[in-house]
Amino acid sequence: MHCQSFRQGCCGCCVNMRWPDRRVLRYLDANARTGERIAPGGRRPGFRDLVRWHWARGGAWDHLLLVWLVIPTFGLSALIWKRWFASCPFAGYIDRGAHRVGCLIHPRRVGTPDLRRHAFPLVPTAGCDRHLVCPMLRGGDCALDEEHLAVSRRGYASLRTRKKA
Repeated sequence: MHCQSFRQGCCGCCVNMRWPDRRVLRYLDANARTGERIAPGGRRPGFRDLVRWHWARGGAWDHLLLVWLVIPTFGLSALIWKRWFASCPFAGYIDRGAHRVGCLIHPRRVGTPDLRRHAFPLVPTAGCDRHLVCPMLRGGDCALDEEHLAVSRRGYASLRTRKKA
């Protein structure tokens, strides 16, 4: 089972779940709209499209901070950025009508080879890992009757619990 295999999907490891609900919803919607504009009609994006997508969703800030703040602060600013601001620009609404969320460039959505191997290095401060398996999924703790924000927050919490263990 993976995060896109159930009704509402999940974005707990992709989007900063410390944000208020309205901000998370706006972020997911803006990412989906950007993806629709850059790769219309569900077309498989190329590497240049991924770069344009990342740039359109604030990627310049990631790289500016990497150069401007990370080196002089010995990485402390990257930890602060990741904790409070970092989110993946490739997470969004897979199906707006059903309020279903997930990775917009996941191989189950756009086919193989896996685009995430090129996209995730574009987001250095988010620490994306395409091999991550959420502990919530392993434990079969997926509540199919909850909406995506509740499931995503539980997924995020299960990741934090795993990291402490």
